[in-house]
Amino acid sequence: MAGLLVQTSGASPSAHVASFAPCNISGKQQQLGASYVTSLKVQGVSCAKAEKVIKAYHRCRHQNGGAAGTCSAAVLGFKCKDGKRTGVPNVQYNATAKCHKTSNPSKRVKSRYTQNT
Repeated sequence: MAGLLVQTSGASPSAHVASFAPCNISGKQQQLGASYVTSLKVQGVSCAKAEKVIKAYHRCRHQNGGAAGTCSAAVLGFKCKDGKRTGVPNVQYNATAKCHKTSNPSKRVKSRYTQNT
């Protein structure tokens, strides 16, 4: 049976996907556009670029509804979407913003934040 290749590994294709790398935002949590950005992670993007993307995303959110606003426009070439918001109504909420580069979806930014309303 020359030329026959049998895959015996139980690993799924997703096991080979690169993981997100954390960015050190210590001291910058209140300077990235939300009340507090509590984490910032990247995949295929520098942390410096990710900070600019997240800051632009939050600026867009605030321009489209204030603290509780949303942003449907691309910012700096990235399309972002908020995850489910949890928190205290009319006080604050926590959410995750997930962004990907429109021209290269493997370049991604993920951020957790708290927004006071």
